[in-house]
Amino acid sequence: MTKQIGNATLYLGTMEDTIGKIEHVDHIFSDPPYLYIKTHDFDKQFNEQLFFENVKRLLPDDGFIALFGRGTSFYRWNTRLADLGFIFKEEIVWEKPAGGGPLNNISRTHETLSIHTKKDGIIRKNIIPYVEQKNLEFESIINDIKHLKAAIKHEAGLNSIIDYLQTGTTKYTRNDNGFGVSLQKGLPLTRPEISIMQRINKGMREKTIIRINAGKIKSVHPTEKPVRLAERILALISDPGDTIYDPFMGSGSFGVACINTGRKYIGSEMKQEYFDIACKRIEEASKQGELFNVKAS
Repeated sequence: MTKQIGNATLYLGTMEDTIGKIEHVDHIFSDPPYLYIKTHDFDKQFNEQLFFENVKRLLPDDGFIALFGRGTSFYRWNTRLADLGFIFKEEIVWEKPAGGGPLNNISRTHETLSIHTKKDGIIRKNIIPYVEQKNLEFESIINDIKHLKAAIKHEAGLNSIIDYLQTGTTKYTRNDNGFGVSLQKGLPLTRPEISIMQRINKGMREKTIIRINAGKIKSVHPTEKPVRLAERILALISDPGDTIYDPFMGSGSFGVACINTGRKYIGSEMKQEYFDIACKRIEEASKQGELFNVKAS
């Protein structure tokens, strides 16, 4: 069964049944079965050889594959990609809002995502709003406020902030580093208070550890990832208009993220229950996008 919803093509079936129907994608972004959750029937063994052979077939030289994973299977997938000639580019850690496995001796508070390129893909620069990037980092936020407070009390600091607010000036020159060490004459520098102002005003670069608030997660699948987490990862590996393939779709969070960020999406899910949920969520996201487009015009 195949369902087309806007820019999303959704298959009801296993990865093995559907991957051969796909001719080309720009990137692959998925959350495969980790093969350690014994209490759920969705965490099933899949044909890894078939999957990774098709990964190499489907991706262009500048394409990425980004996979969530954990444990033995995750490290095996990374080794398989290396054996196929893929190049490791980055590792992202999702810091969960709460630890899983309440009966375990150690609280699991993260999941890992590895990013590989087939040959020459380049990680994109993604800017995150200051408050979102500083999520719950209260001590860091307080330190920034203290720095600004101290700067305002001194003429040079106050003037640099005023210049930045009025003209956007971010650089100044000095011939020493403040400790009597000579620098290149006229070397342009950015005052610390202006760096803080820039982060607050323009945002911050994405980090390799991403924290998402618990209040932003409403799961309908036991291993569901937050849509916002998926959006931030998509911004690192792809551009609007790119086609993203997810052979283990689950409840469709990655598909929703693709629709929200202007990507095309191809997904497959073997369980009817989750397929139906994914279709509904992606259809709602598509309608929201159409509504915004109508208002904008």
